[in-house]
Amino acid sequence: PRRSQDEGEKRNRALLQGRANKKVAHLKKKNATATVDQIVAKYKDLSATDFSTCESFRDFPLSDQTIKSLEEAEFTCPTEIQRDSLPFSLTGVDLVAAAKTGSGKTLALVVPLLECLWRQKWSKGDGLGALIISPTRELALQTFQTISKVGRYHDFSCCLLIGGGADVNFEKRRLHVMNIIVCTPGRLQQHLDENEMFNCDNMQMLVIDEADRILDMGFAKQINAIVESLPRERQTLLFSATQTNNVKQLARVCTKDPVMVSVHEKSAHATPEELKQCYLVCKEEEKVNLLWSFIQHHKHKKTLVFVSSCGQARFLTEAFCHLRPGTSLMGLWGTMKQNKRLAVFETFERRQKATLIATDVASRGLDFSAVDWVVQMDAPATVDDYIHRVGRTARMNKTGSALLFLSEIQVPTMKKMLAERKIPIQETKHDPTRITDIKVKMQTVLAAFPDLNQFAQKYVVSYLRSVYLMSNKSIFDVDSIDAKALAESLGLAAIKRIRFLQKRKEGKKLIVKEKNVYEGHEFGEESGDDEEDEDESREEAEDAGLFTVKKRDVFNVEEEIKKEQATRAAAKAAAEEEARSKRVITKVKEAKSQLKKGIPLNQKIRFDEEGETEGGEGGGAGSKGLDLQKAIERMPEQDKADRAEQRAKQKAARKEKKLKEKEKEKKKRKRGEEDEDEMDVRIGGDSDEEGSVDLSWLPDPDKKRSSDGEEEEEGSDEEAMQREWAAAERGVVGSSDEEDDEPAPPPAKKRAKNKREREDAESAALALLGAKFK
Repeated sequence: PRRSQDEGEKRNRALLQGRANKKVAHLKKKNATATVDQIVAKYKDLSATDFSTCESFRDFPLSDQTIKSLEEAEFTCPTEIQRDSLPFSLTGVDLVAAAKTGSGKTLALVVPLLECLWRQKWSKGDGLGALIISPTRELALQTFQTISKVGRYHDFSCCLLIGGGADVNFEKRRLHVMNIIVCTPGRLQQHLDENEMFNCDNMQMLVIDEADRILDMGFAKQINAIVESLPRERQTLLFSATQTNNVKQLARVCTKDPVMVSVHEKSAHATPEELKQCYLVCKEEEKVNLLWSFIQHHKHKKTLVFVSSCGQARFLTEAFCHLRPGTSLMGLWGTMKQNKRLAVFETFERRQKATLIATDVASRGLDFSAVDWVVQMDAPATVDDYIHRVGRTARMNKTGSALLFLSEIQVPTMKKMLAERKIPIQETKHDPTRITDIKVKMQTVLAAFPDLNQFAQKYVVSYLRSVYLMSNKSIFDVDSIDAKALAESLGLAAIKRIRFLQKRKEGKKLIVKEKNVYEGHEFGEESGDDEEDEDESREEAEDAGLFTVKKRDVFNVEEEIKKEQATRAAAKAAAEEEARSKRVITKVKEAKSQLKKGIPLNQKIRFDEEGETEGGEGGGAGSKGLDLQKAIERMPEQDKADRAEQRAKQKAARKEKKLKEKEKEKKKRKRGEEDEDEMDVRIGGDSDEEGSVDLSWLPDPDKKRSSDGEEEEEGSDEEAMQREWAAAERGVVGSSDEEDDEPAPPPAKKRAKNKREREDAESAALALLGAKFK
């Protein structure tokens, strides 16, 4: 009774606690609803409020969860882009924002995204609510980390889709319950095409980071496919340091009229004010020595080096690591495996003194802390690329420096382009006495590591190809580069043939012969005539093609199909040739083929003294092939001759065997007589070894013996069978040959003789043993 009473009290307490919890949850929900309504009511006054002097995020109508997480992450004072963009992005307006690098654009897009889902009371069961698209995996990872910090007190689920080594099936099973997705275009399109559980119908917001890069031709096909799968009723935010104003591109992603916010449009410079920029004039073959010397003299600085291609980044990283520069050196390029890319990104972020050699994959959006120098070993393709590269330093009102390597022909055009975009840059010169020539060291390294030699060859080819494919030929002129000198500066003794340059020269010659006016125009070089007319005609063509469907082989699908078909045809031909070579050709097939061809066989031609032919044997001059009838008639005679030859061979073998047996018996008999006369021949002092006994005359115990003690010779059964077979041919089964010289003795006498020999041998052995032990 006592136990049942205690259990009843526990149940009552549990019921009371459950009711209390429900009441508290209901009150919280009611208060939250009231809070949401109160904050939404404040949005009406945002357009009339001046936030230019705002010094805290509490001045904005934000949720308590967001403000608490911002304060814990030490985001207290909003930046200029955040003050100007939040009043529009919080109210659900489409926004196109541009600001300098390092001005806080990532936080400006994360805060309105969290507030949008919070206003809608979004939960895990509602599915996808917001989508953030980034051009690179590292930038997507950085955005995901920012959301994890700022949204830690919200009940939203967030995931990162960046491809690489991730398991697609693992992502498919969990993607449909995610509220926020941070991704790259390729991975997102893969799930839209393959994952039937992935649904975007309820999505509230689309955010595109580095929008100018996402909307260009590199991602055009993927972005078009993604936008078609998204709902029309949504809010769109576009952020970048170099924003696009092209109405056609913006119309592809923005469903409403967007608000343009450009924070630093009226500033004196397009780059940060605290950034010191300079350029250095040098030759292409001097860049490696200059870069090595720069790293040596800046070991205690954090440096980011940009190159044009993955082959350059890989070779410089591997080669400089073997030369031991005295500082932490690492590389980052697009073809690296995902796990290694993230490891390099995080390692360089943690280090205070390090050097990172990277391609443009690290030029956009990445927030590396405390980067002192940005060195551009190769000229950027556009001014926008230059702005993004140098934007990795001097972030958030901190100081930084940038250095650009230029050749003499690149200086005038590059300075003009930078001046047009309000980018200040000054020339600097190097001290020749402080430059280290590492040509001999590079040769030693290449000799010690053969794989590095291949990377050096790829360095030259990839760099020349990158220059060749650039559209601005006033800066990028592949003919001005001395490929041989460039290869020697890398430690190469010789350079391989560069085929695309040879094809280019051949193509130029052909164009010159046909039309001298348009020399080189096919390779992207400007002819210099009627440039204004070309621009007008280009704009008219774009306007005319606005409502037309243009099919372009962006990913070179047709070329890949042709290559695959050629590969299959070659493999099929090789397989047929191999099967033909493995086919077995027998003598019968060969004879039949020769008979079909009419080739004369078994023909013997004789020549007289004057060199004229006589009548041939074996069928004459007119005979062809084999005469089967004559061959059949000759078979019995040939069979008899073969049998006679076989019998003669067997008879000779028997005679030889009997002679060997007689010789053996004579030797045994002679040895037995000598043993009887000289019993102690090996027992006396004349023996070489004391106590040694010669027992070689005793019977061999390993040989088989018959029932009467006779040793059986090897091959006796086989010889007996041969004798029976020969006798059967002669018509006498089991009889011996009449022509044998000496017939074998009767079995009884032979057994008696063997018995006597055995007894004599035993008595002699006993005598020897007795004499030895006396």
